[in-house]
Amino acid sequence: MYFKLGNGTAWLRFKLISSLFCLFGISEVCAQESSQMNQTSQTVQSTSASEITFTAKPANCVALHQGRKCYARVTLQWQVPQQDNFCIYQKVSNKVIQCWENSDGNQVQFEFESSVKLEYQLVAIEKNRVLAETAIDVSWVHKATPRKRRWRLF
Repeated sequence: MYFKLGNGTAWLRFKLISSLFCLFGISEVCAQESSQMNQTSQTVQSTSASEITFTAKPANCVALHQGRKCYARVTLQWQVPQQDNFCIYQKVSNKVIQCWENSDGNQVQFEFESSVKLEYQLVAIEKNRVLAETAIDVSWVHKATPRKRRWRLF
């Protein structure tokens, strides 16, 4: 099975092939897959130890054609251990999405509109320090192809 999702195509092929190897009993690939899963769960545990969470849902926006804008309603949600003043910024443009005073967590919804991946930062205002980052990837269903134009008079 083959899905054409732009940047994630190679990853999807790898997952499908490795699943088939596991299904047919090729143990080396299954062992590598399980070790990668263990590393992923360790990363999640170390992230939860810091108690700062910052997520974007959905984390991926799919446009029909490559280069076109993708539109989605996105929710950015964050949680920190202590109350303080925080703002969420769009990383490249330094555009303020929203700010909160004396808060330890909240969420904001907005209309996402972009043809490229955008990153967001959770910033502690008094300390002027970036606490966490998240991103919204943009992928597409159909890759852009150059059009052949053949001119005919009749």
